[in-house]
Amino acid sequence: MKRKMTGLALLAVTVVAAGCGGDGGDEAQALTKADYLKQGNQICTDFNKDVGKDAEKIFAGLQSEKDLTAEMAREFFDVALPKFDAVVEDLDTLGPPKGDEDTVQAIIDAGKSDSLKIEEAKDDDEAILAFALKDTATPGFDQKADAYGLGVCGTKN
Repeated sequence: MKRKMTGLALLAVTVVAAGCGGDGGDEAQALTKADYLKQGNQICTDFNKDVGKDAEKIFAGLQSEKDLTAEMAREFFDVALPKFDAVVEDLDTLGPPKGDEDTVQAIIDAGKSDSLKIEEAKDDDEAILAFALKDTATPGFDQKADAYGLGVCGTKN
């Protein structure tokens, strides 16, 4: 149970969006892909640690998944979702490497979409519990982040 809830926390962090798009800024200042991945994975490492601590507090004492309540799931996402959204924004602010603008934007868009789906589920006990019990609450973001090399942001953390 602890592994699943910690995984949820880590994934919710990467839980919840990608932010690599925007106007890309000045081409002379564009990061290389290696630099983008290094900085992006560090953003997600910090997020994963932070949200992992939140999950430990919120889910402390759970003996099994059956003990998880919708209120606990909501509390977790109330804390984790804004942090995930900040990760997406931070990834976007980095600016995509030249030539990877569309790919990075797709990661950001997937994160925003996944975040919105969780936000919309908060008022429905069954739906928010389903998100909390998934291997990942942000499957679109995770898949795209993993494929690009942001494994710490996706499911390979």
